[in-house]
Amino acid sequence: MRIAGVEMMREIDRIAVEEIGIPASVLMENAAIACVRNLDLTKGYFVVVCGRGNNGGDGFAIARHLYCMDKEVDVFYISEGSDYKAETRTNFRILKRLGVPMTPLSGETMWSFREALKDADVVVDSLLGTGVARPVRDFLRQVIQEININSRFVLSVDVPSGMNADTGESMGQVVDADITVTFQCMKRGFLNYEAMPHLGKIAVEKIGIPGPVEAKAEKGEYLTDHSLACSLIPIRDKTGFKGNYGKVLVVAGSQGFTGAALICTEAAISTGSGLVTLCSREEVFQSLVLRLKEAMSLHPDKLEDGVSRADVVVFGPGLGNFDVTFDMLLLVIKSMQENGGRSKTLLIDADGLNVLKDRTEILTHLDFNVILTPHVGEMSRLCGLSAEEIQKSRIDTARSFALEHKCIVVLKGFNTVVTDGSVVYVNPTGSSAMAQGGMGDALAGMIGSLCGQGLEPLEAAVLGTYLHGYIGDELAGERYVVKASEIIDAIPGSMKRLQDSRK
Repeated sequence: MRIAGVEMMREIDRIAVEEIGIPASVLMENAAIACVRNLDLTKGYFVVVCGRGNNGGDGFAIARHLYCMDKEVDVFYISEGSDYKAETRTNFRILKRLGVPMTPLSGETMWSFREALKDADVVVDSLLGTGVARPVRDFLRQVIQEININSRFVLSVDVPSGMNADTGESMGQVVDADITVTFQCMKRGFLNYEAMPHLGKIAVEKIGIPGPVEAKAEKGEYLTDHSLACSLIPIRDKTGFKGNYGKVLVVAGSQGFTGAALICTEAAISTGSGLVTLCSREEVFQSLVLRLKEAMSLHPDKLEDGVSRADVVVFGPGLGNFDVTFDMLLLVIKSMQENGGRSKTLLIDADGLNVLKDRTEILTHLDFNVILTPHVGEMSRLCGLSAEEIQKSRIDTARSFALEHKCIVVLKGFNTVVTDGSVVYVNPTGSSAMAQGGMGDALAGMIGSLCGQGLEPLEAAVLGTYLHGYIGDELAGERYVVKASEIIDAIPGSMKRLQDSRK
């Protein structure tokens, strides 16, 4: 599913209307029908709040459909018809001719508006669309406040009124929707954390604009969907043997952090790697060797030799933020440069990222693939931005860093961002039930395993993040919290289900 900002949506609309010849009135009608599909039509009384633009026109059309279904409908609107564009004016006049109750919003009508909101089963917010560029002030601000204070249930049309659809920021006052029905593409701003409290459930509805039209305007930003994830599951040949499914070296674990090493290693095994080897710090090597079953062990003195044999190196979980960790990373990089180059992948996680603070220049001239998997705190240390700045612009932060450092960035968190600097995928799976130690270690092992099984690094990161969250969502349906070990146990079965749903 494509992600679109305001300008991209304007261009999509322009191409559809001007180049393809789809009448704007058809798009408005389709938008209205899509919104009605998302309403609870067992309810009897609807209040529709309409603004001056095309968003208001959608609202007028929604009101007409509800009226034709014998629902009780009251329309409150901002402007008289002379200020409207053609399609909006047409739908306004139809309602007038039908005799649908319509009240212009003003100071004098605010009391009746407030009482209608209190009585309504559902309020439809079609006040302001995606084009909001200035702060919401004065009367419009009051209207939005009244909606928020007095409504039982709100459906917002395309975007909650008062939200910047590019950034998700409040433009002074935002409608708090219970459901947002947005058209054609996921809006970019919806993916930023500031937007989430106002959106409610998000429904992305097509309104009759063909995919090739979207493709003409797209900027290479997508929401990972189930069908894409299913298509990326590696197919295992009947005659395959362990050497066909990748050699993964996990460099992880130090005093007090052996769990990270074991979780990462077990995740790589469960995701399907043919051979997984764990190399840890000297002080925990013997204790970890005794706990390994399906994985092999490698003494840290043999690290360079292990790297030369591996297809993928996962570096960092539980190694500690020490100078020796950076020295080990330099040794891994040197060995990968000398042994295989472009055919190898280095995934850096956790303390591997921490030791890169102020040293990221070493990433820019490598001959092999590099994947970084930071959470927001680690990303802050890597790029120098505050956590707050990153959360306000997750896509742009990850994309610019990946482009500058010629790597793939997996910026973890709700709506994890995966990008190589050119293309962006935002992952919709996962929840706070997974907010426990070890989750990032499991994800690192999963992505590393998928790289070793032949997926391109970007594909592996996209599938790994989706699968990780997908399993978490399934498990969260039956328990309060989800442990990393439970994710690991569920990986093979979940991969099989995804593979089967592709057939």
